[in-house]
Amino acid sequence: MMLKSRLFIVIFIWIFNFGFTLFSQVKPSMKYMQVATIESSNFMEETTISSYKDTLTNNLIYLRKSKTNIPLYYYKKIQDAVCFDNVCRMLDIIVYWNITGRYLGFELPKGEFLSKQEHDPFSEDEYQQLHILLSDDSIPLDAISYDELAVKPKYDEESVDAVSGATSKSVADIVIKGAAYTTYKLWNIVNGSTMDIVSELTEKQLTPTLIHRILQSPDNNDRLWALNRIDSTTELTLDLESSLLEIIASNNFYLAYNAIQSLDAIHLKSTELQQRLFSTYPKANHSIQKELLKKLLEAPILNSEVVTVSRDLLTSLNGQQLDDILKLYSKQGVNDLETYKEVSKILDNKNKYISKKAYDFLINIQSDDEFIMKRLKAYKN
Repeated sequence: MMLKSRLFIVIFIWIFNFGFTLFSQVKPSMKYMQVATIESSNFMEETTISSYKDTLTNNLIYLRKSKTNIPLYYYKKIQDAVCFDNVCRMLDIIVYWNITGRYLGFELPKGEFLSKQEHDPFSEDEYQQLHILLSDDSIPLDAISYDELAVKPKYDEESVDAVSGATSKSVADIVIKGAAYTTYKLWNIVNGSTMDIVSELTEKQLTPTLIHRILQSPDNNDRLWALNRIDSTTELTLDLESSLLEIIASNNFYLAYNAIQSLDAIHLKSTELQQRLFSTYPKANHSIQKELLKKLLEAPILNSEVVTVSRDLLTSLNGQQLDDILKLYSKQGVNDLETYKEVSKILDNKNKYISKKAYDFLINIQSDDEFIMKRLKAYKN
């Protein structure tokens, strides 16, 4: 009896150890992700999932949102075959997109792996390389047909058997070695129509709060995406306005330019926005200064505080800067005597180009103020 009990324990331990070994050999899921616009880890609350039908592929696209309806990311479950040389392998993978439409990452379910020719599994370096390739939408894999991925088989003179061709040289540098077809298929899934679909889905959910959140993204493409979707119907909340002004005051010219262009004349009805916008002028580079003044030309009425602040800068401006501000004054009908007198001081500037700008401006307004007329006469003589 004792012997049977011991034998039972030994067998139980052996079975347990064998099962544990098998379990431990099952690989956990592999996930490779870029930085999202809005990190889901920032939401400790419960999240929800919505689904949408991709009418082109009939696949479902899933959207994970916060409990407060902030969209976090989209994903699609891909189960499809990758075929070459009359051999097919199943592709079981989850692909993720950011809310602005850019590629976010991919995940392989537990036990799944990507393989190359001869069923060799991807190495860690190859997974990382694939992740980089998928994130580059400039790669011309959409301009190549499936049949062009490999060199066409050559026939040996001694045999009718085809000699299997290698990856075409034209694509060798933009695919994983030994996995050209897998790379090609995944890249076209990631950078295909789903990008536009998820971008449009997010557009339908845009609010000033969400635009503000996207403008905080560490990815400049996300920020540009949001800037291009601000129009006359967008309410500029204090948070959104602050985000725009922060970008305008930044060193990124392209983003700053687009932030300025995103403002509509209706937004410039706000005197506070005009003041905050012009407050970035003194430290901005020349090109942005020019764009700021061009934007203020669109304001229904130029705020008097902007006139006051700009007037204090007049004597320190170079010729082009002065010309731009005087054009703003003319277009916006600035006609206060204090401004005219400040402009008249520039007539004493030794730079004839600068003083001539002031003279032309004052001549055009035809002021009858004695102080200004005296200065004009002195300049002309």
